[in-house]
Amino acid sequence: MLHHTKKISTLRHALLALLLLALTGCAQLGFGGSSGSESAPPTAETTTGNQPYNPTEFRDLLIPGELAWNRDKSMVIKTDSYAGGVLNFSGRVDINSLSDFFVKSMERNGWKLAGSIKYKQVLLAFVKPAKTCTITIADSEFGLKTEVNVYVTEDITKRDLPAPATAPAAGGTTKPGGY
Repeated sequence: MLHHTKKISTLRHALLALLLLALTGCAQLGFGGSSGSESAPPTAETTTGNQPYNPTEFRDLLIPGELAWNRDKSMVIKTDSYAGGVLNFSGRVDINSLSDFFVKSMERNGWKLAGSIKYKQVLLAFVKPAKTCTITIADSEFGLKTEVNVYVTEDITKRDLPAPATAPAAGGTTKPGGY
């Protein structure tokens, strides 16, 4: 039993030494600790030089210029009655800044925030007449990059229909549930 305990202790020391060696290597590569010369990741609204842009297929979406489009992780679908797709972007941008950017820019483009979930990742859900858009924001690659997925759907058959009336006709009554 004493021999078994000594092996475990030796194994622990070896693992601790390996961990310290790995952390030292990460610090030298700029992955750990703060050297004072490092800066925070750029934010979606404060970085100069990279202007936000609209994806060609979805002109009512605005993407921060710091995010690069990942073509191999994206797809666009168009039929006679449906348009939509998944657009994937990545870059070194703060998650909270991205979330704020998307909420503000989507509202400026006529989208209504239907709901949001914020924990380790962010999920934002937006709606427009006949359109939905869900945006997920998450850290990837050990926190070195932020990945954004934009899921868009549009019922083209309802694109040009007038908006539904919000008030009942004069003299009419509406029961709960709209009946």
